[in-house]
Amino acid sequence: MSQQKMSFFDEVDSLKRLLLQYEDQIERIEGLQKRTLSESRQSELETLERQVQAVESETRGLANSLRDRIKTLESESMSDYTKHAQAENLKRQFMTLIQKFQNTEAAFRQRYQEVAERQYRIVAPDATDEEVRMALEDGQGEVFSQALMQSNRRGEARAALTEVQTRHREIQRIEATMTELAQLFHDMEIMVAEQEQQIADVEQNVYHAEQDIERGVDNQYQAIKKARNARRMKWACFGIILAIIIILALVLGIYFGTHH
Repeated sequence: MSQQKMSFFDEVDSLKRLLLQYEDQIERIEGLQKRTLSESRQSELETLERQVQAVESETRGLANSLRDRIKTLESESMSDYTKHAQAENLKRQFMTLIQKFQNTEAAFRQRYQEVAERQYRIVAPDATDEEVRMALEDGQGEVFSQALMQSNRRGEARAALTEVQTRHREIQRIEATMTELAQLFHDMEIMVAEQEQQIADVEQNVYHAEQDIERGVDNQYQAIKKARNARRMKWACFGIILAIIIILALVLGIYFGTHH
């Protein structure tokens, strides 16, 4: 096996390991987000928030590396069906993991939204859906300020406000991650389209090459056929001339024979 093939298949093995690592990172983020949903202590929530951000940063870098390396691998495999099939398989696995991450984040975004809404309604049980929506969008809302001015609800409102603000940051983080994942998936889709076009171009070139070969073979056959016909004609002419010479010789022989 050549050094080039060794290098290609070593890269395939490396990318397989990175895909497993990427899946592990997604599961780590999922586990941390589950813990934040069940945690109410502010200090613990802040710690978990920092951990999620750190793991997501690592995962983002890993995803970008996978995207670039898979693209390079695909480009190198265009002329080899076996190599191209392996590169395509890696790409499909990566896109499946991206979708898994998107679905996970979408589910947690909904759950964070529900937790924040419950906290808001603790302070403002009569709030309309529109008021809840507006409060959650900016993470605060006038209801908290009003509740904090009421001594009998100050502690409850302050705790609710703090948790809503934390959940609001988590929702914003998830939305940013989902935007990045959508772009990443789009990049992979573009890669698919580019590769399909390249494959189509290669197939078209092969088709034209086959047509040229067929035309060349046909032209060669026609040339051979013409050459054969020319040779036949030459021998036919030679035969006719020879026959004429023989006939003339006979005629002359008879003529001179009868006049002696």
